[in-house]
Amino acid sequence: MKKSPLWLAVLSALAVQSALTASSVSAAVATPEKTTSIATRDLLAQSDLVFSGKVVGVEYKDSADGLPHTFVTYDVDQVISGRPDGSQVTLRFLGGRQQKGEVIRYLEVSETPEFQLGDTDILFASKNNSSICPLAKCTSGRFRNLDGVLASDDGRAIIEKTDSSYAISSAVIATEADGKGEVGHGANALASVAREPVSPAVPATAVKAEQFIAELREQAQEVASARADTPVFISASIKDEFKSAAMAPEAAPVESAPGLLRRATTPSDFDRWEEEAIRKNSGNPVL
Repeated sequence: MKKSPLWLAVLSALAVQSALTASSVSAAVATPEKTTSIATRDLLAQSDLVFSGKVVGVEYKDSADGLPHTFVTYDVDQVISGRPDGSQVTLRFLGGRQQKGEVIRYLEVSETPEFQLGDTDILFASKNNSSICPLAKCTSGRFRNLDGVLASDDGRAIIEKTDSSYAISSAVIATEADGKGEVGHGANALASVAREPVSPAVPATAVKAEQFIAELREQAQEVASARADTPVFISASIKDEFKSAAMAPEAAPVESAPGLLRRATTPSDFDRWEEEAIRKNSGNPVL
C-alpha cells in the first residue's frame, strides 16, 4: 500500500520521538565509571623504600644465567619512607635488551613497568636484587607524575573518591611516547609507551602528586611504628655479577603431616590380617 505524504510525516515524527526516548532511557541507566581502588597502606607495608624521583639511567646487563635485566636509576627527589643508600636509587628488573654481536633481542616480561629517561615517578620499592620486579605488587607500586597530575603505570588518572580514598580511573591522561630516548625494561624499545599528559582528559577529581605524597607521609609514620627497624635500602649495581631471581631454586615442599598417612577409619580384622600377611611375605602384595 502506498503511503501518503501525511502518513510519512507522522511516521518520521514517531521515529524521532522513539529515538529521543531511547536516548533518555540510556542516559538514565548509564553505568558508573569503573575504578580500581588503591590500598596505599598495603603498598607501604610491603615496601622497603618509598620515594619520588626522576629516571636518569636505563642500562642492560645479562645475569650469570644468561637472562637480560634492566637497571633503572633514579635521582631521588623526596624520601617518603625508608632509608636509601645514597642520592640515587637503582632498581633491577628481569627483562630488557640483550645484544650478542649484531643480534639484538628483547625479553619482555608481562605486567611489569616500562621506563624512559626523564620519567618522574613515585615508587614503592621492595625486594630489590632478589625479585624479578622490585616494586610492591609490581606495576601497582609505580605512580607517574605527569606535570603534577598523578597517574597509574599505564597512564590512567588517579582520582579521589567521595570517602577520600584513592582509585585508578578509566581516564587515560597520557599519549604514546615520541620514540626519543631509551626505553626499558622488558618490552621492545621501539614499542609505544604512554608518556605525555593530555590536559583535556584530566578528570576534575584527579589527584595532584604533592597531595598524594603528603598523604603517604602520614600513613608511612603509622606503618613504620609497627616495624622493629628500618634497614638501609641497597641499590642494584650493574658492575656486580648476579644470578637471576627467576632462576632461584624453589623452596622445598612441606612434608606431609604424619597424621595424613594414617588410616581415616579403624582397620577391620581383615585389614589387619592382610597387612600381617604382606609383612610375612617380605612386602610382596601378591600372596
